[in-house]
Amino acid sequence: MAPAMIRHALALSAVTLLACNGCNDKNAPPANAGIPAGSGVVAAAAGETVVHAEDGGKSFDVARGGIVTFKLTSNSGTGYLWTPTQVDGNLLAQQGERASETSSDAPGSSKLDVYRFVALSPGSTLVEMSLKRPFGSAPPARALRVTVNVR
Repeated sequence: MAPAMIRHALALSAVTLLACNGCNDKNAPPANAGIPAGSGVVAAAAGETVVHAEDGGKSFDVARGGIVTFKLTSNSGTGYLWTPTQVDGNLLAQQGERASETSSDAPGSSKLDVYRFVALSPGSTLVEMSLKRPFGSAPPARALRVTVNVR
């Protein structure tokens, strides 16, 4: 490589590093600024809010058009799946079917059941997800309830 090209590549790298350094601004307000501690309200990240099984009882504020993704842990090979059992389809519309993210193909290994919803119109809805088998009439092994506030 010619010395001029090396200098150009180094200068471009330096500019890129300086631009990215602003991404870690220690003076930036935290994502939950303005939300009282202990209120149970979780601030939504721009565009997508991710809900996990340990978020039961929390409230999520989501902008209209935003995505609410449920990533819920279960065990593969057991027949138990997370399923939406209560959601207001006028406020949150499910996008596609359940997806699974697995770390192993071994029966009983941990996996994530993933559901995505798009926020359609302003309002508040209780979302309930149930961990149950899709066959039989046994009650759910576990239920998750969160409130989604579409702004």
